[in-house]
Amino acid sequence: MQQAKFASSIIQNKMLSFGLVFFASLVIFAISQVIHFYLAHYELHTMYISFVAGFILFIPLVSLVLHPLLINRQGKQQTYHLTSLLANIGLVCVVQLLCFLIWITDAIALYSLYVDQNSFLAQVFEINAQAKGDMTFEFYCFNFILAWCFALLSMIIGVLPCFIARLENLGVVADFVAAFSFAKCHKRQLAGFALLLATSVLIPLLYAKYLFLLVFPWTLVYIFIRLNHSYLASKY
Repeated sequence: MQQAKFASSIIQNKMLSFGLVFFASLVIFAISQVIHFYLAHYELHTMYISFVAGFILFIPLVSLVLHPLLINRQGKQQTYHLTSLLANIGLVCVVQLLCFLIWITDAIALYSLYVDQNSFLAQVFEINAQAKGDMTFEFYCFNFILAWCFALLSMIIGVLPCFIARLENLGVVADFVAAFSFAKCHKRQLAGFALLLATSVLIPLLYAKYLFLLVFPWTLVYIFIRLNHSYLASKY
């Protein structure tokens, strides 16, 4: 009876996890469309890619809802309390929002300096620069590379420490040390996952927006589960 109740709780946690990751993807999609609308209104279409790249910084926050999918060293899943999930989300949300705002501020400066020196943003923020020509292509390339870096950093300093804390609870510093140690030994795997993750955000939102709601959540779930198995394989 107790075992059946535990199994039922696991299934409910899984359903909650999948539902929340889709809801988070829907929120990101809605925000992206509002931003896209206003950027188009002010003729700042090129700036959109910077916001899309910035969304990748929220991956550690979204990944918290996937913790019910974690498998421990005994190959079992544990129940996850909603109160713990909400507390973690509140803490990470503040940090991720600050990182996003810092990046967008820098992106506005870069756009005003190298893409459109006479833009609305340049006038609002009083950015004065000598004309450097149109560097739109370079701006796009820079944002694609930066999105890959954001995805890589998000996994190393965001996703990995959080789920290591969930699996082993080594302590804050030890969790980060374990995350960097794992990243050092799995550089190629993490680089590939980061590229996959960045692509699942950038390409759909830029060129096939509704595809994002399908591609991003499943890509994130796939990478999260693979990281879980790879971490356990490296430890035990």
